[in-house]
Amino acid sequence: MANAKLLPLGLVLLAAMTVSSEQVSSTKISSKTCYSPFDLVGGKCILVDIFESVTWMEAKYLCEKFEAELVTIENTNFFGALLDYLHFKELSDHDYWVGANDTETEGEWAWLNGTPVRMGTPLWALYRYSSSDYEQEPTSSDSSSSDCAFMDKSRFLYLEDGDCDSTKAAICQLPPGASASAGTLPKTLPKRKPRRRP
Repeated sequence: MANAKLLPLGLVLLAAMTVSSEQVSSTKISSKTCYSPFDLVGGKCILVDIFESVTWMEAKYLCEKFEAELVTIENTNFFGALLDYLHFKELSDHDYWVGANDTETEGEWAWLNGTPVRMGTPLWALYRYSSSDYEQEPTSSDSSSSDCAFMDKSRFLYLEDGDCDSTKAAICQLPPGASASAGTLPKTLPKRKPRRRP
């Protein structure tokens, strides 16, 4: 009879030790949890929205409706975890807006929180402008339209500067400290409007 009681307890302990892929943060397990529809990726609560194709400003607004912001990629560990997540979930065939731009001063890239964006490798893609010459993104441009950063599917999701009015999917993140365990849930989640097909 005692063994019969231990078996369910053993299954409960085994279930408690099982960790989903979203709870793995660059080989470290975090106790932080995220409310739906956000997933834990690299220590952040992330929402990947592939259902809307929006401009950069619309993506920023979309994230704000979830009480979130466009994603900030401030270090290589998080960037690697985000890439792993997108590949694991088979979401790597989309371009994604991120929270970086140089709208304040051309050539001075910053995240929405004001932190400067790390230039060069490993975040930014290479641009081939002739048969033997390459340039690192963001490419210098006299155009004021290439002021918003996105993850470019044609370049393995490395960052590129693009026209802020072009349309792409978005990746949102909850602000630091916001999680289901912290009790900071939004009042109501936004309702999606059905898109009209032309």
